[in-house]
Amino acid sequence: MAFEAFHSTTLDALLERQAELRPDHTFLIQGDQRWTYAQVQEQAAALAGGLHELGLKAGDRLAVILPNDPAYVITLFAAARGGLILVPINIRRSREEVRSRLTRTEPRALIAFSDPESFKGKDHLAMAIELREDVPGLEHVIGLQAQAEGVLPWEELAASSVPAPPRTSKPEGPAAIVHTLGSSGRPRGAVLTHSGMVRNAAGVAAILACTPQDVFLGAVPFSNAFGLTPTILACAVAGAQLAPLRRYRPGEALALVESAAVTVHHGVPTMFAMELNHPDFDPQRYRSLRTGVMAGAPCPPELVRRVREHMIPDLVVAYGLTEASPSVTMTRFDDGPVTATETVGRPMEGIELKVIDAQGQALPPGEEGELCVRGYNVMIEYWRDPEATAQVLDNEGWLHTGDLAVIDPDGPLRILGRKDEVVNRGGFKIHPGTVEMVLRSFPGVKAAAVVGVPDSIYGEIACACVVRAPGADFEAEELLAYAAEHLADYAVPDRVLFFEALPREGGGPVRKDYLQKRVRIRGRAWKFGRNIDTDAIIPARHCNTSDPRELAKHCMEDADPEFVHKMRRGDLIVAEANFGCGSSREVAPISIKAAGVSAVIAKSFARIFFRNSINIGLPILECPEAVDGIQQGDEVEVEPATGTIRNLTRGTTFQAPPYPDFLQRIIERGGLLSYVEERLAGRES
Repeated sequence: MAFEAFHSTTLDALLERQAELRPDHTFLIQGDQRWTYAQVQEQAAALAGGLHELGLKAGDRLAVILPNDPAYVITLFAAARGGLILVPINIRRSREEVRSRLTRTEPRALIAFSDPESFKGKDHLAMAIELREDVPGLEHVIGLQAQAEGVLPWEELAASSVPAPPRTSKPEGPAAIVHTLGSSGRPRGAVLTHSGMVRNAAGVAAILACTPQDVFLGAVPFSNAFGLTPTILACAVAGAQLAPLRRYRPGEALALVESAAVTVHHGVPTMFAMELNHPDFDPQRYRSLRTGVMAGAPCPPELVRRVREHMIPDLVVAYGLTEASPSVTMTRFDDGPVTATETVGRPMEGIELKVIDAQGQALPPGEEGELCVRGYNVMIEYWRDPEATAQVLDNEGWLHTGDLAVIDPDGPLRILGRKDEVVNRGGFKIHPGTVEMVLRSFPGVKAAAVVGVPDSIYGEIACACVVRAPGADFEAEELLAYAAEHLADYAVPDRVLFFEALPREGGGPVRKDYLQKRVRIRGRAWKFGRNIDTDAIIPARHCNTSDPRELAKHCMEDADPEFVHKMRRGDLIVAEANFGCGSSREVAPISIKAAGVSAVIAKSFARIFFRNSINIGLPILECPEAVDGIQQGDEVEVEPATGTIRNLTRGTTFQAPPYPDFLQRIIERGGLLSYVEERLAGRES
């Protein structure tokens, strides 16, 4: 059957059609259990009847907090059969994140499960019961394979003898509210239509040349659009089989690929990287794999090449977003090696693209701008949020993605990064996504995020926040040398900081706004104890140079001649005794700032000439205990607003006293010069 037959239909009609065509063909696989298309159709209709008997009617929301399980798939189609709008919620979300999504969508019923032993002690059903009182209109909590007081068993509802309600779902009507995080980090519920999701799934299945003989691996969470459309629905459109992976572990994924003879494997880049690097990986054991989609995050070309060579011969790279149901572009089997690995392919049938400048004007191919998408797959709206909807959907139906992109003259699309994340380093634009792809391809890097931080010379500099893989012990210099081989010189990060883990909101993207605050003043400590009166040194001997780094070198020469060559931007100075930042000239403190010093921790303000440093925004914290407790080379993090000093190397925290009142008044007025001018003006008046 041609995939075009599914271009204007509903989720429940899709399942009914396949149950008629291939009633005895296996749809779902879990261990030794099998569900045919007819059995899934029968159970989904029964569950729809059970939910209807509870009082749920067309248009009501049904929230789901479940792992990748056959019950999830049955619930998806049952909701469609009953005219309900599914609200999938990722099982990794915190209690507050779940509460926020529930209060926004006000579901009548919530389906959850209880398996704390398998999910790090987290009992999702207990959380659902606790939240019942916080969510207006939440009448029913339904438990999968779990019993608790006041909880309805999912199994009983799915075995209901009550007939399913009359069909009300329409192709253009809402099927699901899938939450996505905007640039502000606030969740927004994208309302996706039946036909948008099913037709998008049909497009994926067509490009991957799927047939009923295929077996899909259900590794991507079913709670997001990648798991719903290209995985569950594309499998159903093809009449293929689906082997859900209840929780993702690379070893368990590889074992399921082998045991179920999986042919189609979707995943984010990290999944494929972990599987390739797993000790059990053997290409000969996974020869059933033929294709799949890598998407959901920037895809490093080197990783794509490795997966295609050692694992999935016809791996496809795709670009999409939740608001687009989600697939927008895909590479094709017959693409050349560059297009197949370094682009996200061409738009799918029925989808238009354009790139616009800051004024909203369309740009010609080859020029960089914001990517806009239009087509059947674009969401209706953000659920009950017209203001947020108006920010991304214009009057002509174009979805403004917030992603920077270039459409190559011959058609393929290249994604450069987020519009609001570009780092402007001295006039050169650095796209964090491009840099992150290179860093992640370095052996031993588990995760990497690049953020921009303010800099007095370049305006902004790029800081790489890196998590090493277990057992990896490479240094920052090695990673930077590797980056220099693969990036333009200006795009090589100015700083590398190592973290145990990158901050995320639930299972979502890295919280770069939080990272920026963390790395803004964080670096190695340099301790000085002898007198450094830069005001006397620089003007007398080196006033003929205007190079800030050269000035900085001479600024510190009486303390450590090699200081400026060894330090990295963001490092801090720890002053044990006399330390001068210049008392009457601007050149000395400016050159110290140019060297990259981000803060001074001193034993006493009495020995600090602070005027010019404060004028250029260099924080000085008085804290004798910290000075005594910090050794040269320690990694130190400072929060000037709170006076907090953390020695990350030694695991100690110090608290500097608040600035004296007179100094705080000076700071608030923009520095000593501004303060004096203000006072003098007051006297004159």
